[in-house]
Amino acid sequence: MSSSKILKRRSHVIVLNIETHTYLKFKISSPEKIIERSVECKCRSQLNGYRIFEIDCHEAFNIAKKNKRFCQYSESFGDALFLWKNSPKEIKDEYENVFKEYEKLISQNNINNNNI
Repeated sequence: MSSSKILKRRSHVIVLNIETHTYLKFKISSPEKIIERSVECKCRSQLNGYRIFEIDCHEAFNIAKKNKRFCQYSESFGDALFLWKNSPKEIKDEYENVFKEYEKLISQNNINNNNI
C-alpha cells in the first residue's frame, strides 16, 4: 500500500489519558505542510520522523491548552518524547513515511529549481 493511501486512512493521532478522561488529537502533517513550516522556521536540516511528530504534537498541545478543562489535566500531553516512545509502531512508521515523502518533494523541488 502506498504511503499516500495510508496517510489518507490514518490522518490523525489520538492520545488518551485514561486516568483523567482527556485526550489530545492532532493531524499528521502532509509533506507539503512540512515544507511550508520548514521555510518559516528554517529547520529543514533538523527534520526526521520524530521531529515532525513533536512539532505536530506541540502545535495541538498549545491550542488545546486554551481549553480550561484540558488545561487542568494537560501535563501528560506535554512530553512529546514520552508520547513518541510509547506510540505504536504504525504511528512511528507513518511519520517516517511522511518524512520520506517530504525528502522526495524537496529533492524534486531542488531539481526543478536547478533546471530553471
